Amino acid sequence: MDKNQPVIQLDQVTKRFGGTVALNNVSFSIDRGEVHAVVGENGAGKSTLMKMLAGIYQPDSGRILLCGEPVRLLDPQDARRQGVSIVFQELNLFPQLTAAGNIFINREMTRTGILQHREMIAETRRVFEMMGVSISPTDLVGKLSVGEKQLVEIARTLQSQADIIIMDEPNSALTERETENLFKIIRRLREQGITVIYVQHRLEEVFSIADRITVLRDGQYQGTWKISQITLRQVISAMIGRRLEEAFPTRPPAPADAPVVLDVRGLAQGTGLGPIDFKLHAGEILGFSGLEGAGIDDLFHILFGLDRATAGEVVYMDKAHTVKSPVDAIRSGWGLIPASRRDQGLMMEWSVKTNTSLVIIEQLMTKLGLLDHRREKQTADRFVKQLNIATDSIDKRVINLSGGNQQKVVVAKWLASGPKVLILNDPTRGVDVGAKAEIYQIADQLARQGLGLLFTSSEIDETLGLCDRVLVLYKGRIVREFRKGEANKGDVMHWISGESDEDIEAAAVPVEPDDRTG
Repeated sequence: MDKNQPVIQLDQVTKRFGGTVALNNVSFSIDRGEVHAVVGENGAGKSTLMKMLAGIYQPDSGRILLCGEPVRLLDPQDARRQGVSIVFQELNLFPQLTAAGNIFINREMTRTGILQHREMIAETRRVFEMMGVSISPTDLVGKLSVGEKQLVEIARTLQSQADIIIMDEPNSALTERETENLFKIIRRLREQGITVIYVQHRLEEVFSIADRITVLRDGQYQGTWKISQITLRQVISAMIGRRLEEAFPTRPPAPADAPVVLDVRGLAQGTGLGPIDFKLHAGEILGFSGLEGAGIDDLFHILFGLDRATAGEVVYMDKAHTVKSPVDAIRSGWGLIPASRRDQGLMMEWSVKTNTSLVIIEQLMTKLGLLDHRREKQTADRFVKQLNIATDSIDKRVINLSGGNQQKVVVAKWLASGPKVLILNDPTRGVDVGAKAEIYQIADQLARQGLGLLFTSSEIDETLGLCDRVLVLYKGRIVREFRKGEANKGDVMHWISGESDEDIEAAAVPVEPDDRTG
């Protein structure tokens, strides 16, 4: 086998879906043992190309060559037999099975027809140890966090010992520490001669891990460069066909007399969260930053009625606010954009129109108890236009939209309800640089209209860049507050990841109360 022979060659590959050309005569090659990044905006054709290499789609024309030989990858099992495996961004796990059960699904270890549970658990533990993660092989996947589920998905692919591993947004739900472990794994795979195809929206990470980068735009190949020979700005320009200064909206300070929409006092849940105290003002974007498990998800779930506090109180619009369920929260004027749009934010098989009207379905009923389809259509049309959702029909299923447009449908659903407080839990996860900028603008516009926004992101720079204030959580407590411009990423990292509890306790200072009055 010629070591200089590209491990993958794409030769004039084209793929159509009806009248839409997803890939148009794409040709480039990937070398053996390199980390090759493939980037582009949502809808550029990245996912279609990756699914083609994984055997999910077949090209309408053109050829795929593995090690110089033309191949037809008929399905994912066939692709795996030929050494190609994929880690999807959207999780494809069975929540009722253990981590080990998921890793060996359809590849179970047996002896004389009997499952070898001990061997599968031991092998799963070995892979987890190699990855540097602390998940137990016997943990039920349904009880794991989104980030932990992503690690199980990655472990399943690593265990298959593929020669070519496709990683489609593999760290979209991982913390920075977990991402660093992932990068160590990728570098180790490269040293072993394994080829990694890395699809990622976070371009800074691409520059830190990839050897070469290929850009797609509107289904067409734009070029391949060594990382050392191209700049971030040049990549963005190739992706979108124009210059984009990836800047956050310039936000004026909230007025000193802006009313308090939300006053959280001594909120706690057992010994893992709290006591938490903070105020949210009308027109303010209040950010939260912390490692996974720091308590941000727990806090958001309590505020939205998905969970219960054991102590403290919430004052909303100057009145005591007791939320027993999400229905209570919605009726009170709350909205929640969840961390996982696929599992918690959308009905993936339903249309854009139906998803947009889900929260306000009662308002769209006639006196006879029938759905007013005309008003439902008007609502969907309005938000498709307002949020620039790229779809050829409001009757299109959301599963067929790009990630960024799916996220806009989640936003549309909540905007239709006319919320006073909107919780945004990692709203730009898995969307491209252009869609991110649009979501920043939407958040800014909502704040300018007087909404109070609670925001968190797995990207610290994003939280710092967008929010008026940032509260840092460590093990369930607020340990620091930063106002706009007071901190950089390093400052926040110091507070979210102390070397020991004692370090954090010694360094923590009480958060000064917000002295503005409503």
